[in-house]
Amino acid sequence: MTTTATTRKGGPGFVLALCFFAMLGDGFDLTIYGSTLPSLMHQFGTDKQTLANIHSATLAAMMVGFILAGPIADRIGRRLPIIVGTLLFSLFNGACLFADSLGTFGTFRILSGIFLGTVVPSVIALVAEFAPAGKRQVFNGIAMIGYPVGGILVTAISLTVLPTAAELTAAAEAGSPLENWRLVYGFAAIFLVLVPIMIWRLPESPGYLMATGREEESLVVIREWGVDPGVVYADKKAADDAGAGGYRLLLSNRYVVATIIFTLVVFCQQVLTYGPNTWLPAMTAAMGFAGMQGTWALLCMSFGSVVGTYIGARIADKGGATRTIIPYFVLCAISLTALAYGEAIGAVGIFVAAFLTGFSVTGSTALMYGIIAAYYPVSSRGSAVGFCVGIARCGGILGPQIGAVFVSPRAGLLAFMVLAILGAALVAVLRAYQSRRGSDGPQVDGIDPRAAKTESEVVAG
Repeated sequence: MTTTATTRKGGPGFVLALCFFAMLGDGFDLTIYGSTLPSLMHQFGTDKQTLANIHSATLAAMMVGFILAGPIADRIGRRLPIIVGTLLFSLFNGACLFADSLGTFGTFRILSGIFLGTVVPSVIALVAEFAPAGKRQVFNGIAMIGYPVGGILVTAISLTVLPTAAELTAAAEAGSPLENWRLVYGFAAIFLVLVPIMIWRLPESPGYLMATGREEESLVVIREWGVDPGVVYADKKAADDAGAGGYRLLLSNRYVVATIIFTLVVFCQQVLTYGPNTWLPAMTAAMGFAGMQGTWALLCMSFGSVVGTYIGARIADKGGATRTIIPYFVLCAISLTALAYGEAIGAVGIFVAAFLTGFSVTGSTALMYGIIAAYYPVSSRGSAVGFCVGIARCGGILGPQIGAVFVSPRAGLLAFMVLAILGAALVAVLRAYQSRRGSDGPQVDGIDPRAAKTESEVVAG
């Protein structure tokens, strides 16, 4: 092979930063609906079940985007799906600003969901493939922190822009609904700024290029972006050893049990993510807490998500991914139970319980995304994330419905608590399955196998 001098363009940290901002858009999209829900009910004169249906349809569209985008990312690379998805989900989310009917609003939300779903599998795969040896979970965790930071951003905007419950009621009685919520959706268009930067500077995954036979292009990216070649060759060797790629590998005898368990765990996490995030402001209002306290609780949940994601990632890179997720689920069950008795613990207690809910739910979700990305070879990584998270988005569809079905906030929050206990049990099953297999096959709970390997060591096997 030939080697030429190449100008250094940046490092893995720059790629991580772009992926962080792409995930920030995902968090913005998640939280924006819950923050504007009371305003939407007043604006369009509809009930919470109708709005829950729109949110569930948006999540179903996102599920379609996940399932389709995963194999596409494995076939054409990570870069193009991220750029196109970011462009279109930003456009359609921003277009909600101009919606003049509930039907138009719902259509824009569904379209934004499809294209947001194309971004996440490629982002998770790209981050895993640029992460230095031994830091895959930390890199994944930092990228995933963009998710709660997006929630913090939209909540801060909502606290500034949106009217209080009393102001909404007074405006509705006067027959002139307040339309401040449109400004919040207008802010979503800011993510369009990312698109030209990505076109100019976002590189393709060197692991994907190497695994698809484009070695020279891969080596150029390695030199330009300071990627550890041992990381790339380790990914290539794992892909060569696996043979088949895409969904065929996920459902093969060697991988199918783990694929099923991963999907079920993420299903529980999606219920726990989208349910409380959608209904927490409305639930706290039903408990008798006035003003913007529900939105403040949502903000506390987002701050907890940041802290829980980073702490969990640091622990997981030392070999404790599933050992970390189980106590996270247990903490989630405790904090949801506390929220269910919000009247007894008061506003401060609700803020603390919301913080711990975000800490445990988003922290465990980030860890699972990192585990999935590390478990499968580069030739199937996009498909794995797309399949497991895409199918599990059924939980995201179910979550808002649970909040709408139960009459009392307490019953809804206790129903979410049951899902946290189920998630812990499923991870325990995953650990038992891995223990029975021993060192035969991929590992779900261990230090990044690429750590401290040189290119020659990897090639030598």
